[in-house]
Amino acid sequence: MGNKNEFRKQQSTKLKDWWKQNQVVPATLYQNLFAAPYFQTAQTIAITISMATELPTQPIIQRALQLGKSIYIPKTYSNYSMNFFNLQAQKSISRTAFGVWEPEEIDPLNPVGADLTIVPALAVALDTKQRIGFGAGYYDRYLAQHPQTQSVILALPPIVFQHADWEIDVLDYPVNHVITESRLI
Repeated sequence: MGNKNEFRKQQSTKLKDWWKQNQVVPATLYQNLFAAPYFQTAQTIAITISMATELPTQPIIQRALQLGKSIYIPKTYSNYSMNFFNLQAQKSISRTAFGVWEPEEIDPLNPVGADLTIVPALAVALDTKQRIGFGAGYYDRYLAQHPQTQSVILALPPIVFQHADWEIDVLDYPVNHVITESRLI
């Protein structure tokens, strides 16, 4: 198993190359999410506003809002913690130095956490549901502190691995569900 930082760089390049070849997200990813019981029953959803090389989250946000669900987006802090704030309550959102969209600290998510958290990833292992994120551990900490939230990764083809090809640390926290083009795991 290789170095996590090197693996992240490889995955980032792999994703960029995939997006150059594929302009459209496989519709089945969204359809599978919308049909999943954990999406249908969730009243609060924690989700990022996607960046260019990530799965576009706007269709998820739009569908959830149409269904009357509350959407919460993350704000990260220098102590590596993360809180979510209600998207509908925001007057504005701004880009961080890393290009991530973040909200103002208006209308925080309740301390129990979201019913459903849609987790970003650079890679996910189907056998263990372990993921590798962008390197700061924000979602690992959040999921560990909020074990009652249902967590899911919508896995574009280049991030899907049968087994983890990266080192799994003691602080790495698996997700509950993985959705690929062809199946719900």
